[in-house]
Amino acid sequence: MNKNKNNPFKTPKGYFNSFEDKLMDKLSQPESTFPKENAFQVPDNYFETFNKRLRNKLENETKVVPLVSYKNFFAVAASIAAIAILALGYNWNNNQELGFNDLANTDIEAYFENNDFELTPYEIAEVLPVTNTEYSDFLSSPLEGDILLEYLNENVSDFDELNIVDNE
Repeated sequence: MNKNKNNPFKTPKGYFNSFEDKLMDKLSQPESTFPKENAFQVPDNYFETFNKRLRNKLENETKVVPLVSYKNFFAVAASIAAIAILALGYNWNNNQELGFNDLANTDIEAYFENNDFELTPYEIAEVLPVTNTEYSDFLSSPLEGDILLEYLNENVSDFDELNIVDNE
């Protein structure tokens, strides 16, 4: 049981020990503890003078203090106005259109790696424009002779196709 030291309600010592005995004594008494006369009586001329007393009280009316403060309403209204000003102040009409040049190369590469288009590299090369591109744009490092020869050995079956001779 939590005993609160600031509790103003206290019972006398031994109250609950002797409570049952006191209760039984009162119940065993033959005489009633209720008043014999009607305890609820209306004073004389109460209803005749009621209107006059009511008017007197209404004329001496005290100031009514509202339970709800208007400061809260003003604070809410101010916060809504601040949000509206911020929303209207933001440039919603951004006329700049995004283009292909705005995308980062890593984003484009990640898009092609994560999406399967079932296109061969040759089909992709046919679609890409070749204007203003240089050989160095396709390669990050220059080709070395050993790597080039290894590639040709693995991918070319007829070396005569590689010989470009002008037979005029």
